Amino acid sequence: MGAALRERFLHALESSLRAGFEASSDLDARLDACAQQVEEQHGLVVDDPTLGEALAGAVERVDAFEGLNAGDLYLAVICGRGEAAGLRRFSAAYGAELDRAIAKSPTLGLSAPEFRQLVLDRLFVHEDDRPPRILSYRGRGTLKAWVRVMASRFIIDLSRRRSEPASEGDDALADRLAGGDDTELDYLRHAYGPQLSTAFGQAVAALTVRQRNLLRQRYLHELSAGALARLYGVHRSTVFLWLDKARAALLEQVRTALAERVPGHQLESMVGMLGSGLQVSVRRMLDSKLETEGS
Repeated sequence: MGAALRERFLHALESSLRAGFEASSDLDARLDACAQQVEEQHGLVVDDPTLGEALAGAVERVDAFEGLNAGDLYLAVICGRGEAAGLRRFSAAYGAELDRAIAKSPTLGLSAPEFRQLVLDRLFVHEDDRPPRILSYRGRGTLKAWVRVMASRFIIDLSRRRSEPASEGDDALADRLAGGDDTELDYLRHAYGPQLSTAFGQAVAALTVRQRNLLRQRYLHELSAGALARLYGVHRSTVFLWLDKARAALLEQVRTALAERVPGHQLESMVGMLGSGLQVSVRRMLDSKLETEGS
């Protein structure tokens, strides 16, 4: 190790911190110990620039190396970058922890592989301007404990979403779809709330299993298009097409179901109201349990 790791570490430090580390007589020994920990703990080949930058972001003083879990920190960083070796090691090291977590919540209806995939996407996928969640791990405490906490929080989120529809009346969907001072929409919500809920239920039942699963995964599980593409083994553009078709089919089925209950001049307002709040609608009316295709 030595010079390359030291150089990248010092370069990555904030300028105000650099002098303190340069003056440390045991800096090289500390850096080499971190590299050795990565290799021994996770069997990974250390990339000096990556480790140097990771350590620079995790310590502010020389004594901060004490108690730093450099092996787990390095693993988290390369997983956040999407490196295959890191992802394989993460699954091997912590997959069983995720399996145990979901086994304690059988009512969610998620298999161990399904839950693993949801958690991995939640931790490793870059969303818009937000870095992957795994990068919030800073090497304090073990990564295993951190993963256990994240999995537990995710299960709580999923459980809350699933329990919400049953806790409200039949007109809850319509009450949530629009708000503000729009007099027409306010009238439609109150006049046709039960009809809308019934129509939505019929429309969901008329979708294919894959379409229902896609809507669950996008709006309940909050998987990105990229995550869904990896899950189904297709290109992102294919996922966008599938989602567009699922949304269009759902709205068309709602329109058909409402046509028998709502006067023609108000029908499009109702469908438009549903379309503008589709994410809310799916969360209110679908549970999180994925269905088996072909069943």
